[in-house]
Amino acid sequence: MNKKLLFPLLIAVLAAIFASQNPDGLDKVSEMLGFAHKGVEHPAIMAGYNLPFLGASKLSAILAGIAGVMLTYGIFMLGLYLARKHSMPRGESRQTS
Repeated sequence: MNKKLLFPLLIAVLAAIFASQNPDGLDKVSEMLGFAHKGVEHPAIMAGYNLPFLGASKLSAILAGIAGVMLTYGIFMLGLYLARKHSMPRGESRQTS
């Protein structure tokens, strides 16, 4: 595993362990001002930062955080690969050392 991923993965695990079960700022304000009921739920793969097949548990939140970090890293690496591929002049190949 890439060493650059260790710190973000650690942060994701710790954030899931110590995350508050209380509503966040926007949820709290919408409840205080009385328009929380007007919100529309949309289907999502990891709704509420949980994996649907594990329910709302700490393990589910930890695994969802790890999946989010890995997905973000994968998308970043794909973008980097595509940017490098398209920035090389034609006919040249990148040498790795």
